[in-house]
Amino acid sequence: MRLSGKVAAVTGSGKGIGRSIALRLAREEADLIVTDVELALAEETASEIRKRGQNAHALAVDVVDLSQVEQIPTAAERVFDSPVEIMVNNAGIQQIKDALELTSEDWDRVLNVNARGTLFGMQVAAKAMKEQGRGTIINMASIMGRIGHPLYAHYGASKAAIISLTKSFALALAPYGIRVNSVGPGIVDTALWDLMDTQWAELEGLKKGEPKAQRIGQVPLGRAGTSEDVANTVAFLATDEAAYITGECIHISGGSLML
Repeated sequence: MRLSGKVAAVTGSGKGIGRSIALRLAREEADLIVTDVELALAEETASEIRKRGQNAHALAVDVVDLSQVEQIPTAAERVFDSPVEIMVNNAGIQQIKDALELTSEDWDRVLNVNARGTLFGMQVAAKAMKEQGRGTIINMASIMGRIGHPLYAHYGASKAAIISLTKSFALALAPYGIRVNSVGPGIVDTALWDLMDTQWAELEGLKKGEPKAQRIGQVPLGRAGTSEDVANTVAFLATDEAAYITGECIHISGGSLML
């Protein structure tokens, strides 16, 4: 019950890691604003939270559109009569493609959702949190934002931007008592990674499942991460137990990346 009485918003929480984060924060008794670009998916997550006895409100939000992101704090005040104190900028997309074959459309699509969407989420949350003098923002980065990969050039660039933005906003918002951090997962066993495995296999001429198995074989702990692994770390950063942590990126990679 570490988040009892607080309102948390999680973008892209209709499925995958975002859904697990929303459910995990609800277990800590936070009230949830569940957003997704597809309202039906957001409704599914919100319904599951309500079945477990917590409050949740679903909202359709395309994070590339600032006016839609601005609906989040407004919804919190309207539905819960309370400001957003925890903002998780999770919404993001992936694409596997040879760096030498990237088009401007590929670049714009990934950078707009991942980097621009996170920027908008932080700006909107910061404005609401500055008025109350407290709050925490958590962004979804990736170990690909720390390392290079010929099939993840634009994705890695978008996540590197998130890591950098996290530091800048942490410095800008520290005087207001607002903490800003990010998490950087490695391979996480989700439907999205299964899709990446299929695309990777096609590009490399491998059998489906081989890229994923190879990637897991490189993890020191010997397994893929789970969405719950990520959600647990996000929940920790959202609580007062992490009160002296800001501007950091915590890697959730089973030892794949050690800094």
